[in-house]
Amino acid sequence: MKKIILLTAITLGLTACAQPQAAPEDTKLKEAYSACINTAEGNPDKVQACQSVLKVLGQEKQHQEFVKKETVRTLDYQNCIQATRTGNDQAVKARCDKIWQEIRSNNG
Repeated sequence: MKKIILLTAITLGLTACAQPQAAPEDTKLKEAYSACINTAEGNPDKVQACQSVLKVLGQEKQHQEFVKKETVRTLDYQNCIQATRTGNDQAVKARCDKIWQEIRSNNG
């Protein structure tokens, strides 16, 4: 009986150790990026500031795919804003708004 209890305790202990857990820093960085994007309110200068958090997050292998997508989205958004400033086209503004919504929904 003692052997069964001991074996069960060891198994549970090893199972708890084997489960992968995200490092607290990774979670905090992703939360910091989301907070940055959500408070940027579409301001291209604030969005640019969020890129520094994104670069640090990209150093972690598990977040590289996310970072690649987000980098493309934020660069698209900044290019879109620049086009709006120079051309003042409503179609461009609509595209900017759509890109911004994608960014926000991905980091909501």
